[in-house]
Amino acid sequence: MKNMTKPIALLCCFAFFLFSCDNAKKPGNEKNAVDEAAEATTAGDGLFHDKVPQLDFGGYEYRVIQGTYVRSGQMLFVEEEIGDVLNDAIYVRDRKIEDRFNIKFNANTVELFELYGTLSKNVKSGADAYDEYMLIDRDAYTAVGENFLYPFDKLPYIDLAQPYWCQIPNKQLTVDGKLYWGFNDNMLSFFEAAIVVYFNKKQVADLAIADFYSLVRTGNWTHEKFFEFAKAAAKDLDGDGKMTGEDNWGIASETDYLFPCFWISAGMNLVDKDSGDIPYFSVPGNQKFFDIADRVVAEFKTDGVLANAQQASNLLANYGDDFVSARISFFRDGHSLFSVGEISEMVKLRDMPDDFGILPFPKYAADQPQYYTRVCVGFPFTVPTTAANPEISGAIMEAMACEARNTIIRAYYESALKNKYSRDPDTAEMLDLIFDTRVYDLGDTIWCFPIRFDYGVIFASGKGNFASLTEKNEAKYNLTIQKSVDAILENN
Repeated sequence: MKNMTKPIALLCCFAFFLFSCDNAKKPGNEKNAVDEAAEATTAGDGLFHDKVPQLDFGGYEYRVIQGTYVRSGQMLFVEEEIGDVLNDAIYVRDRKIEDRFNIKFNANTVELFELYGTLSKNVKSGADAYDEYMLIDRDAYTAVGENFLYPFDKLPYIDLAQPYWCQIPNKQLTVDGKLYWGFNDNMLSFFEAAIVVYFNKKQVADLAIADFYSLVRTGNWTHEKFFEFAKAAAKDLDGDGKMTGEDNWGIASETDYLFPCFWISAGMNLVDKDSGDIPYFSVPGNQKFFDIADRVVAEFKTDGVLANAQQASNLLANYGDDFVSARISFFRDGHSLFSVGEISEMVKLRDMPDDFGILPFPKYAADQPQYYTRVCVGFPFTVPTTAANPEISGAIMEAMACEARNTIIRAYYESALKNKYSRDPDTAEMLDLIFDTRVYDLGDTIWCFPIRFDYGVIFASGKGNFASLTEKNEAKYNLTIQKSVDAILENN
C-alpha cells in the first residue's frame, strides 16, 4: 500500500447502525420504502449485502485523492490493527474489500482547497490519475457543470435505492432527474457536520428547568422552549452590570452554525426544486421564513442570551482566536447552558468537568410532525469522467458504502460515540434521532455564497431586514442558481 504516511480522514459515517441516511421518521409511519429495501438487502444475519457480483480486478491499484479534512482525526487506511475498535474495524473493512476484489488501495492527501484544481487539471488533460476524488460539496456541483464527473446513476453496480445511500439528501442533488454525485454511509463528513445542541446538565439541575429528553420525546422541544431556557440561564455572575466572559450565557454559537438551523428545523429551505427537478430560490413570498428570522433576531437582542463567537471575540479572548475552538472551550468551562455546533465536537468535550447532553435542534412548533437536523457541509467522493475503469469505481464505491454500514458504523457509532463520549443512554437515543432526521438545503451548502452568507450578515447585524434583503437580491440569487443549472444541462 503506497503513500500511507499521509493522513487520510475516515470516509465512513457514524450514523445510526440500524437506519438509513434518509429515514426521517414521522409519527404514525408504518413500513416505508427504506425499511423494505433494508429487508431485501439483509439475509437474516443482521448485515447489509450489496448486489455487486464476485469480481476479480487482478491486483488493480485503486487510487483515491483526499483533502486535509479531519474532524474526527480518524484514518481511512490503516497499516495495522492496534487494539482500538474503530481503527481495527477500518483495517478489517479495507482488507476485506481488497481481498474480495483483488485490489490494493493507494491514497494520497492534498490541501482541501487544492482538490478541485487537481480534478480540473487532470480531467482537462485527459489524465486518468485517480479513481475517486474528494471534493467540497459546492465544488462538486461546479464540477458537474464543467462535465468533470461521471454520473453516479450511470456507474455500474451503484444501487442508489439501498439504505446505505442517503436518499433524501441525494434527491436534493439531482438535476433534471440525474445524480452526478451524492452521499452514502462511507462519507464521514456528511454526518460529522450535523448540527446539534449541547447542554450543560449541571446548569439544568441548578436552574430546576425541564427534562430536555422528555421534551424531545414528546415533541415539545421547540424554538419557544429554546429561547425560554436560554433567557433563564443568562446570569451576571460577577455583578458588574454587564455580560462578559466571566458570566453565564444562554447559548454559545456562531452565526454560520446557529441561524440557518432555525429555518431548516422548521422544514424550510433557501433553495427548493420545481416539478421539473430544477432548483430555484424559494424564500420570496414565504412569510413563515420572515416571521422566524425576525423572531430570532428579536430574541437574541436580550442581553446574555447569545454569546456569538464571531461578533464577540473579546468575550472569548481567553480561549484563543479560533471562533469554534474558543466557543467549545467556553461551553466546556461552564459559561453557557447551550452550545450549538457540529456533532464532531463531541469528542472535544470528553474532558468537560460538568456532564453534558446532546439534543436535536428544536422544532419550530410542537405540532410539527418531526425534527429536522441540518447538515451544514459535505465532502463527497466523486468519480471523474476520465475514469478508465468505471466498472471498478462503481463496484468499489458500492461495496465500501455497504461495508461501512456493516463494520465501521457499528464500531464508530456504537463504541466510540455511544460509550466513549456520550455520558448516558439518553444521549445515545438522541444521537439515533439526530442521525435519523438529517436534511440538506442547497441554499445553505451549494450556494452558501452568496445566499446563506447574506442572510447570516443580516442576522449578525441585528437589523432584521430580511424581507428587503430578499426583494433586493431575488434576481441575483436566481441568476446564480440558473447559471449553475444551465451549465449542468448544457454540458452533460
